[in-house]
Amino acid sequence: MEQLFNEEELFTRLGWFIKIRWAFLAGLMMGLITGRLFEMQLPYNKILAVGCFILLYNLGFYLRHRVIEGRGVRDRKRIQEVANLQISLDYISLTIILHYSGGIENPFIFVYLLHIIIGSLMLRRRQIWAQGVFAYLLFLSIVLLEYTGTLPHYAIIGIGPNYQNPWHILGISMTLLVLISSTIYMSSAVMQDLRDRESILMQARSMLQKKSLALEQANKELREKQQQLCQSEKLASLGRLSAGVAHEINNPIQFIQGNIRIVTEAMECMLPVMDRYVEQNPDFKVARLDYPVFRQHIDTLLKDLSNGTVRITDIVRDLKKFARAEEGALDDLIDVNDAIQASLRLVHNKIKRHKIVCDLDPDLPKIKGSSGKIEQVIVANLINAAEALGDRQDGTIGVKTIKEENGNRITICISDNGPGMTEEVKKRLFDPFFTTKQKTGGMGLGLSVVYGIITDHKGCIDIDSQLGEGTTLRYHFPAARSET
Repeated sequence: MEQLFNEEELFTRLGWFIKIRWAFLAGLMMGLITGRLFEMQLPYNKILAVGCFILLYNLGFYLRHRVIEGRGVRDRKRIQEVANLQISLDYISLTIILHYSGGIENPFIFVYLLHIIIGSLMLRRRQIWAQGVFAYLLFLSIVLLEYTGTLPHYAIIGIGPNYQNPWHILGISMTLLVLISSTIYMSSAVMQDLRDRESILMQARSMLQKKSLALEQANKELREKQQQLCQSEKLASLGRLSAGVAHEINNPIQFIQGNIRIVTEAMECMLPVMDRYVEQNPDFKVARLDYPVFRQHIDTLLKDLSNGTVRITDIVRDLKKFARAEEGALDDLIDVNDAIQASLRLVHNKIKRHKIVCDLDPDLPKIKGSSGKIEQVIVANLINAAEALGDRQDGTIGVKTIKEENGNRITICISDNGPGMTEEVKKRLFDPFFTTKQKTGGMGLGLSVVYGIITDHKGCIDIDSQLGEGTTLRYHFPAARSET
């Protein structure tokens, strides 16, 4: 299939054609002036009239070209139609000028070839052949009309009257025919080769752009994988560290908790004895405290001590959970809606001061994994949402489940209308030991554990948070195949 240059290039070359015509008009004027100087007997007024005709239609083409250029709209078919019209008008004008300036005796009859070359830049091969035939027929018509005397012959000084010599006419005509044919063949072949090369280059550029997009996508995926690997390495490093820390702390804590129970029981036995003793010795002191003060606060001190050890135990338990590898395959079928209901019951006391809005899809597919770990994810998110809301009277926590991708994926959305997060906090949200709750004893382990659980279940997490507008976390899980 014959390939053409694109519309923009064709339109640009059409502009060149108009500029060449301006140059031709300047050359024509120079020729008329030169003819006057050498006193050639030519119909200068008639030639000048043809020049004015060329000037008018070239001005019209120029103005049209500028208007279309301003619109920015290019149409290949219209460009070729205009190119054909311009070449045809030029052939007619050139033929008339040749008639007024010597006819077959004019040495510039081969200017026809220039338009053939120009036409090959913009037209298809069959259109170029049609223009070549049209030009040759115009030339023959002038030659024959002058030969028969139908049109007058305008002789050029210094050139013999060969316009009525049949052999001269035949020689010039055949020479022009051969030149027109060979010029069309060579120029169209060269231009077709250039068009084929451009087509190959365009295809190569298209393939290069596709490869570039694919490479850019691969780089993006590589960066995401790298971030995931960094996160996994953080979790693995923390796991190794936390395993040792949990082991070292767990034994002393057990001793402390046991001793606190013994001290508490001992105080329950000793306090009645000490009460009776103080009745006889009112100035009795314990640990530099007056006995009534000691007696009033000892239970609180022991409870604070016990609560402190419980807090340490919880931290150690979280560390052990974080460090412990998943035992067995995650093959249980989990009803996510049931897991959400169970989690809401577990944290009822923590979130009861806020409004809870549930929107659970009753047709939600099940997922494979560990129900306990899924509940751990939901509980951690619910607690974080409640803590973010604080004491707000209009605090709202939303829980929603969605079936996506024709049931091939499910999504859990947990949102709050709290203060939201900065970009820096969002980037570090799942980093181990990163927390915004240092003042309230936060360790920054909860969401790191959540990240590990989601990854183990082949899921992913999206965070949508704006300062002053709240936060939404979306957990995406693949649905169990048996359910799809």
